[in-house]
Order: sequence, then structure tokens, then C-alpha cells
Amino acid sequence: MIKASYEQLVQKIAGSTGLDSAEINRRIDAKRAKLSDLISKEGAAQIVAAELGISFDKQKVKVNELLIGMRKITLIAKVLKIFPIRAFKTKTADSKVASMLLGDETGTVRCVLWDASHIKLLEDHQIIEGSVVEIKDSSVRGTDAKELHLGSFSSIKLSDEEIENVVTSEAIFSKSISDVKINDRVRLRATIIQIFDPKFFLVCKECKKKVTLANDKYTCQTHGQIMPEERALLNMMLDDGVSNIRAVCFSDALKKLFLEGDDLKNPDLFIVKKQDLLGKEFFFSGKIRLNKVFNTNEFTVQDIEEVNLDQLINELSK
Repeated sequence: MIKASYEQLVQKIAGSTGLDSAEINRRIDAKRAKLSDLISKEGAAQIVAAELGISFDKQKVKVNELLIGMRKITLIAKVLKIFPIRAFKTKTADSKVASMLLGDETGTVRCVLWDASHIKLLEDHQIIEGSVVEIKDSSVRGTDAKELHLGSFSSIKLSDEEIENVVTSEAIFSKSISDVKINDRVRLRATIIQIFDPKFFLVCKECKKKVTLANDKYTCQTHGQIMPEERALLNMMLDDGVSNIRAVCFSDALKKLFLEGDDLKNPDLFIVKKQDLLGKEFFFSGKIRLNKVFNTNEFTVQDIEEVNLDQLINELSK
């Protein structure tokens, strides 16, 4: 089942058939009436689309045409950012997962690679930031935010096609804090205005999930009884000059602030680091989520970059 707004479905039907929106709405209303209004407008729209021979699968699309639930999709896009490759273990094998941000003239989408041969293209630097790639037989997943997923039956290769006026990584990520919404993946240029005391917790070394302690033994739901490792968590307040937001950084992102676990555990050293960081400006990349305790937006930081003033001046002058 395709997950899309009513407006997106009407737009898809109009683009595929040439029918105007008034006629499409009439057909959808008629379908709902025939079914005694026991179906949503979105469901009726998908039935009308099927009756008109419109398929959501095996399509060559632009980024803004991607809909959650699409399968065997072809997309040509530019690699805007490659995120660190993550290694993990299942009960039967060692595995990896990679992800990158893709963009074209219409928008951006996060792309997740599960197949070892695809990931090797990134590891061998055959595909780098700035490459234009052609992806085939991929699927679009997600609950609210859409993601492109490549499996073993998908393909990815370099494309000779040029993408004009592609949105740069700076423009994609950058947003004012006041404009962010739940599930947004953003890059915020902001100043650290407050740093809270660090917290520590134990996770499974394999899957990095929290563990439980019972009878002096640590247990992971996936890997059973294990010897855990300690991870750090640091909450901060970020301000972009217009608004502010609470941010949470975990161990990997904290290393970008030159804060290792021992630094955080040493009160004297932590105070020195904290004073050095307060008032400093960075680029913070990550995802906006809902903090259910305070019922406010919260920023989970996945990457931190120092602000290169020369580069920033060049980009702003374009």
C-alpha cells in the first residue's frame, strides 16, 4: 500500500493521465459513495489510480515523486553526503549498513545500502560525495520520513548524466531552528549556549542497544548474556540567533567535540572542555524527534563539523 497524502495521489493521477483535479476529485468522491464512505479519500484515490492503469512500482522518478511503499524504483541523483558505515552482528554473520544523502533538482532523500557489494563501492571510493549515481530496483520505506532502500536485488552505478541546479548539501540541511519539524533530517548552524552534565549507560557491544541487569548478569534482547560497553550521552542547548533547541549527543558525535569518555568522567577536565565549547558555533547534522517527557522538539545529533569561515563566505557570496 502506498503511503501518501491525498494531494500527492491526485497529483500523481493528474500527471499520469492528463485529467484535471476536478475530474479526479469527482471520480474519487464517486468511488467513496459507491463504497458507502467506508474507505478513506486516500484509499479511494489509489483504487481510482489502479482503475486508470497507473502503477506506483517500476517507475523512473525524481526525488519529490518518491512515495512510501513504492518498489523497484529507478532514480538518478547526486551524492550529497556519505555517512559513516556501521558494522553490526546478527546471530549468523557480521554485517554492515551504509547510508548517504541523495539529491536532484526537486529534493533530497536518505538512501540506505544493505548489500555488501554496494557498500564496497563506498569503501573503495568508487562512489564519493559529488558522484551522480543511477539506482534501480530500490524500494521506498518509512513511517513519516521516506527513505530509499537498496537490497541485494537492487543496483547502483555511476551515471554520466549531469544534474543541473542540484540543491547543495548546505542548502539541504540548513534550516532555522524555528522551522524544524518532527522527523526532519537537518543541518543546523548553531552556537552551544548550555551544556548539561553527562550521563552514562551500558549497551551491547554488537548491536549498541541498551542492556538489562538481572542477578548480576547483563542481557541483550538480541545477543543474550553479554559483557556490555559503556556509552556517553550529553545534552546541550543550541541557539541559531532566532530560536533554540535541546540537543542530545551520543559517544560518536561527542568525539567531534573532542570529548572522549575519560574527559567526560573527569570533573575538572570536563569543566575546562565545557567552558571552551560554550559560545562556539558548529554545524550540527541529525534528526528532529519528539521528546515525550517535555512534549517539545529535540535534536538527535549524528555529526558535528567546525565552521570553516572561508568556505562559508564563499558559499554565501555565490
